[in-house]
Amino acid sequence: MKCFVYLSAITLLLLAAKPSAALASGSKTAADAAEADKKLHEVLVSYTAPLHHVVLTKDLHLTDTEEVAEYDNPVSATPSGTVTVKKTAQISKEQAAELLLFIRENGFHQLKDEYGAGSQERNYPYTILVRDGKREKQVIYRSNPAAAARPEAFSQTEKKIIEFASKAVQLKTGE
Repeated sequence: MKCFVYLSAITLLLLAAKPSAALASGSKTAADAAEADKKLHEVLVSYTAPLHHVVLTKDLHLTDTEEVAEYDNPVSATPSGTVTVKKTAQISKEQAAELLLFIRENGFHQLKDEYGAGSQERNYPYTILVRDGKREKQVIYRSNPAAAARPEAFSQTEKKIIEFASKAVQLKTGE
């Protein structure tokens, strides 16, 4: 029991000190939290949706991960399972610069930090994180039928990141 309480106290301290790293990794130790924090700071652009995640790191490695539903019965609305589809690509500095230029010119950095439903309401969160030089901006849109629509700059940035990832992995794999 003492060990569990001790680990819980460490986890709470990590959450208080570095919430993004501890939450991102689900870590239980300081070493895990430090590693997660290091990885988090290597991110250049990140898009997270309920079933889709795109990450572009500073070393220009792109990872596009999607959860795809499988159906045993083609007329069923209930999936029989899900499959994780992960695609990766190495992109050029020019491609990364083009994406960051679009994000800058689109007004993403001028958005508020949160839109949509309140954090306590039922919602589906969509998050975009951009690190552009010394500037860092994270915007969360919480989708809910009663919430306001996504801001235009958020929607355009989201669309561009998804298109960018799709093109990059298609060029790499020739799909």
